[in-house]
Amino acid sequence: MQIETESRERLRGLMALSQALAAATEPEEVVGRILEAGTRLFRSEGCSVALVDEATHELNFFAMEGRAKAPPFRIPLGQGIAGHVAVTGETVLVNDTAKDPRFFQGVDQKTGFRTKSILCAPVRWRGHTLGTIQAVNARRIDGFTDEDAELLVALSGLVGAAMSRTRADSAARATSTVLLQESEARHRMVTGRTPAMQEALRILKTAAATPSTVLLLGESGSGKEVCARQVHQWSPRHRAPFVAINCVALTPTLLESELFGHEKGAFTGATGRKKGKFELADGGTLFLDEIGELPAELQSKLLRVLQEREFERVGGSETVRVDVRLLAATNRDLRAEVGTGRFREDLYYRLNVVQVYLPPLRARPDDIGMLAEHFLARACGEMKRSPLRLSAEALDALRRHPWPGNVRELSNLMERCAVLAPGPEVAAADLALDPRAPSGPGKRFDAPAGPGPRGRHGAGVRLPEDAPDLDPQLPLTDALEVFKRRRVQAAMDACGGNQARAAVLLGMAPPNLNRLLKTLGMRV
Repeated sequence: MQIETESRERLRGLMALSQALAAATEPEEVVGRILEAGTRLFRSEGCSVALVDEATHELNFFAMEGRAKAPPFRIPLGQGIAGHVAVTGETVLVNDTAKDPRFFQGVDQKTGFRTKSILCAPVRWRGHTLGTIQAVNARRIDGFTDEDAELLVALSGLVGAAMSRTRADSAARATSTVLLQESEARHRMVTGRTPAMQEALRILKTAAATPSTVLLLGESGSGKEVCARQVHQWSPRHRAPFVAINCVALTPTLLESELFGHEKGAFTGATGRKKGKFELADGGTLFLDEIGELPAELQSKLLRVLQEREFERVGGSETVRVDVRLLAATNRDLRAEVGTGRFREDLYYRLNVVQVYLPPLRARPDDIGMLAEHFLARACGEMKRSPLRLSAEALDALRRHPWPGNVRELSNLMERCAVLAPGPEVAAADLALDPRAPSGPGKRFDAPAGPGPRGRHGAGVRLPEDAPDLDPQLPLTDALEVFKRRRVQAAMDACGGNQARAAVLLGMAPPNLNRLLKTLGMRV
């Protein structure tokens, strides 16, 4: 009976891991989930994943968990039990490594850990061996079992599919140093010489080590989500999932389902149980972008989760408990929103534990050249074209531009240059900067003075002068939808129907604008 119970628990654990891996979007997130689950499922002292580097014919142990955790190291393919598994593709179970000639003592010398038993299986995808996964030192007296081996094979199949989907197969041909450099390059835009940006980063690094909620303030496109991801990477939760959701991209009903999940039959189209973002982020970090747009009916439910760490799925009565670190961002003045009754005061104070203001790009002139060169190099690499450099005139034009779309606008501009500039140098004319871009104060998010922000949300599209006033009798939700329609339509008209350009004017990512157009029932 105990064996059957344990088997059912392991099966449930494997199914839960499968769901978590399906939601993972980053290789680091996939590996973190795998290591944590492997150590638990096999009751081992440690678990590790190694990737095949085909260029050097080595096995790269780049991620380890448990007592066997150590800095990354490499062994030649074919050496040791893991090297043997990577070459032969067979699963190996050894409960006494001292009696197995395939065991390589050099691994223990590298890790400072004594390996007594090991269970190792190949990680494969579509006939290609990506690497190996191994559990070391069974905690049970009888060691690893044949059932353990079958479970590890099943786990390795999930791992192979998840790694392939997140492009971890390319990491199999790279060193862990390259993986780290790629990760750092993705987040390089959060660096800067500007004192205001350096102070923001100092606060974020300090807050990252704590479980406290962080509220990121700043104009659209100023890098709030990138900073949120960096806080997660700096935090003790970096091996667990980072899950992000935009609060303006969905209708209130869909947003509630996305956040908290739903039960089968909860509404039309709910054909089965679905986990929400809170459950998917369990143990990790949840980032709520544009929190100022959260509908009033969901604010009270979010407050309960923050206070009690529990909720019910839509259409369900079961209480779900989660351990989630919350990060939020807005380009609105939430204090003013509290004053008008649009935002709950108790939720505002619950979110406003650590407040960090990200300066707009126009206030970071010393950082523009560094960021532009980084984005240009990245875009050229992605398009596999020869590197481009920025001319002195182009750099000067970039520094003089008002950047209504902030860092996001700069990134998009450098991508366009990588596509269209003939090279090898990007001239000022290649930038094609709009001379009509607003340079005055416009609708900008001012830096907060004291404990809270003072300004309204960032530069965007002004409504036509003759736009009719909203009907004061409209319910608040309907009035907000009317305003969104007008503002989006004004942006689309100003850009001749070009969604990509309209998204820049609105301070949104193009996919988010596309979803918003569909939500509002506007032409796509």
